[in-house]
Amino acid sequence: MDRRHQRCVAVSLHVHGNIEPLDWESDFFQLRSAKLSLDASVETVVTPEALAQYALVQAKVDADQTEMLDALSALGFRLAEGETDVCVAVSAQDIALPAGRLAVPEDIADVVTIARQAFRLSRFRSPWYQPDDSARFYAMWAEKAVLGTFDHLCLWADDASGFVTLRQLAKGEARIGLLAVKPECQGRGVGKTLMAAAKQWCAGQGVSRLHVATQTGNLPALNLYLASGGKVTRTAYWLYR
Repeated sequence: MDRRHQRCVAVSLHVHGNIEPLDWESDFFQLRSAKLSLDASVETVVTPEALAQYALVQAKVDADQTEMLDALSALGFRLAEGETDVCVAVSAQDIALPAGRLAVPEDIADVVTIARQAFRLSRFRSPWYQPDDSARFYAMWAEKAVLGTFDHLCLWADDASGFVTLRQLAKGEARIGLLAVKPECQGRGVGKTLMAAAKQWCAGQGVSRLHVATQTGNLPALNLYLASGGKVTRTAYWLYR
């Protein structure tokens, strides 16, 4: 089978799954949105007519699923962003690392200011979203983390040069939601300080696996997580239609 025929076979692959409305995102971004949850075990074949009911449909596909990527492309999906998942090992000895200061409601204004500036690499970008949507989204995420209503907590660096938010998952696992450094403080080791604070908190909670995801193109963040004891566990692509 030559390459041209292989590609034709891949593009003709039926896409099975469910289209799930994203009510919160639709309201927040004022954009009727849905997520395509791929599932080869369901009978439903995804059609252009079903997708056309929404202004935006998201799909997340593992990077090695090349046939599925071709099939979604044939349905009109376009690449929005690559994503890399990392798992950082935490040991009991990490309890001795410097701790971060727990952010309190009085810190929200400062946390939000950093969040609005820090996440310029984002899948909530044009041409699919409005120019200020990404900043609004991460500002809200950071605020809710301080209040414990989204991620469970937010830790400050001692000099308020950055913050990290954390969510406890199943026993022995946690996830970093956001890690952000003031633009003027980048390159000064603040990220390492925040990772140390996150690992110290995890060690105190009996957490041994700390998960975090970043954009595939965000090499400084990826290098930080790997230098902190992390290993890549997954690479994927976000596609939009």
